[in-house]
Amino acid sequence: MFTEAVRALASCQRAVIVALALLPVLLVTAACLPAVLLLPAFPGGVRRLTVLLAQLRRWTGEVLTRSQPGSAAVRSISTNWPV
Repeated sequence: MFTEAVRALASCQRAVIVALALLPVLLVTAACLPAVLLLPAFPGGVRRLTVLLAQLRRWTGEVLTRSQPGSAAVRSISTNWPV
């Protein structure tokens, strides 16, 4: 019974890891919503907003890219585990 539960969890492991890794990014994005609404009203605000949104996109892309099965981060983590 225990091994069946471990197998079931292993099949959804990547989804859980991505969800946990995206949680801080989503919190930062939610915290930036007032800036998204107010920055365009200030001088130079559109440029600063563009930089902010580009950074949020990079963070999200990095989390999703590193969670893929062939990425270097996954390989380095998996090769460091004792067998």
